[in-house]
Formats: sequence, C-alpha cells, structure tokens
Amino acid sequence: MNEIKVNDQIQLCIECAKDIRLKKLIRNNGVKGLCTCCENNEFIIDVEGNEFIQMIKALIRYHFSEWDYNKHWGGDGYIPLIEENFINKENFNNQDICDELMDIIDSFKVYENYDEGVSIFAGYSDGEQNPLLQAIKANLDYSITDIAEKLKTENYFKFEDQITKMLLKYVDCAEMLIKKENGFYRARTGVEDKKRSVITGGFEGQDIFVPFSGTKIGAPPPGIAGIGRLNRAGVTYLYCATDKYTAISEIRPHPGDVVSIGKFITNRDLRIFDLTDSQFLNFYQSDKRLREFGRLNTFSELMQQVIPPAERHVYSITQLIADCIRKLDFDGILFASSVGTGDNLVVFEPELLHYTFEEAEVVEIKEVNYQYFQRECRKDVSEIF
Repeated sequence: MNEIKVNDQIQLCIECAKDIRLKKLIRNNGVKGLCTCCENNEFIIDVEGNEFIQMIKALIRYHFSEWDYNKHWGGDGYIPLIEENFINKENFNNQDICDELMDIIDSFKVYENYDEGVSIFAGYSDGEQNPLLQAIKANLDYSITDIAEKLKTENYFKFEDQITKMLLKYVDCAEMLIKKENGFYRARTGVEDKKRSVITGGFEGQDIFVPFSGTKIGAPPPGIAGIGRLNRAGVTYLYCATDKYTAISEIRPHPGDVVSIGKFITNRDLRIFDLTDSQFLNFYQSDKRLREFGRLNTFSELMQQVIPPAERHVYSITQLIADCIRKLDFDGILFASSVGTGDNLVVFEPELLHYTFEEAEVVEIKEVNYQYFQRECRKDVSEIF
C-alpha cells in the first residue's frame, strides 16, 4: 500500500477525473506526468492548485443546489457528491489516496471574494440568511425563458433584437473555428439497396447492404424540410454529429432497424458558435464569472433539452436563437447531444460540407437502453392540492 507523505503533492490525471468539464481542464493544461492516484503517465493537474480548487467548487455550484449538500438544510455535505460525480475513484490504486484527496478538497475555502473565487455557501448578510444557492444548470435565465413562453402567442421576429444583444456578449468566448477537411457524421434509418450474396456451391450467403449516400443521407431540400430543433419548416440545415454513435442516437432508431451512416467533410474553415460543455472553462474561476455564465448556460441547456415529438412547438426558442446566431455571420452551432456521447454540429448552409464514401457504414441496432426517474402521481387530479 502506498503511503502519502505530508509534503507530497497529489496529481490527478484525466482518467481519474469523471466530470467532462474537469477532464477538459486537465487536457487543456497540457501537463503530462505521473498520476498519484493510478500511477499512470497521463495529463495531470495539481489538486492544491487554484485551477483545480475553483473548478471543483464551480462544479458543485453547477450541478447541485445548496440544499443538496448544506448539512443545516438536510444535505449530507459535498464530499460524497464529489466522490460520486467528479472523481473516478474506482481508478485509484488504493482508498488511502482517495481519502487524502477528499481531505484536501474538504479544506478548500467555502467562502471567497465575489470576483476572486467560488463560494459554495450563500452565507448571511446583516444577520439574515441569504437565499440558498441554486444549481446553475437548472437555474435558467428568466429573460430567455420568458421569451420562450411569449413565443407561444407572439411572432418570433419581435424578439430577435433582444436575443441578438444577449448573444453578442458571448461572441468572443463562443467563437470557434472548425478547420477545412474536418469530418462529421450523419445517420439515416434504412438503406439504398440490399442483395443476398451467393457462396460456393450456389448456396445463399449473407445480406450485403448498400447504404444511403450523397444527397440521400444529406440535408433534405427546402421543399420537404420539416421542423427541426434549429430550423423552421421549409428551411434546410445540415445536422451532423462528431461521432458515429451520436449520429445514430440522434435519429432514435428501434431495435432491429438497419441504419446507414455517412461522413461529411468541411469544404472550408467554418466560424462556429460553441455552446458545448467547453464554455464552462471560461467561467469557472469566480462567483462573478459563474453569474455571467448563467445566460450562456441557458442557451446551451435549451439546445440540448429533450423534447417529445408531440411538443416540437417548444423548438420556437431554439430556432430563434439559431436565427440570431446566423445573422451574426456564424456558419453554424456546436452543442452537446442530449442522447449521444458527443456533440451536434448544425451548419446553416449544407453545401459547406460534402459527402464522402469514406467510413460509409451500415449497422443493425441490437438494443436501446432507457433511463428514467419516478414522477409524483395520483389516482385522480382531485387528489392534488
């Protein structure tokens, strides 16, 4: 068993981190070395450095409301939440290292100056309890959700100026460049054709499939384009994914379905508005920055919100956001998938990418897994007060 000396610095590697934002911070730091926790040579971060300290506290604030961890309000503390959600402790060589790491995290300052660090408790003002801190992820900006509600009865163009002004504040940090000749993936249920092969002796072999390709797996023409998360009916955008699994997941196939996969290549550098998890790395450093992140996070959360087919009218707000980003001269939007492990790229002009048969594939869906949580229910609405 390894003993950790008092003066030893614990280095946590990217494989021992669980949260995607923490992983991205470690990778962006670009420091490789020996991980104290798993003893592998990987990208690492000093757990007593300010970047790690503020990131861990910012992740608590992002994922959890104060009543989830404040022991005075029924919580069990934040250490169990960190162990379960942010750290891949199964990767550690022994429990002593994990315990030592948790002791270090438990010693972090819980109150910081507003513009210098992240506080994880609301505290008191003039002897009165401040409102408990809400999870940033769930605390959507009212100025945006109010517009989303008004879109049920009012035309979208009435709110274009408001949304555009909000987006302009984030252009510098959200702008990213996707270089020419980068590849992305699309999927479509079904195939162009199939034929049973014949083997020696005239016996039938296996089915050979011809996948959809070219325009048949590309964006539909405007005349038949239906409503989408970012496009209105009759407007055609190219929806792609950063990996094949996400591309397949986005079309929601059923077990037994045969799916065509196609690859599309960028024809030039693309100016993209980044609404992925990476944005958190621009705002985790202080309470002030986290507050500024709230509105950008709302845009991101709306983009990846799971919407049942019967409620696609909810897309009005994301379509409006896309319209405003397009008018800011962006070529498209990158945002996290709500069903896959990667990101979605939506390009406003489909001709900015071209199809290639490279990596074309046909797959058959074996199974689909569902995750669910229980909701409150009653026998009759009269029982609800």
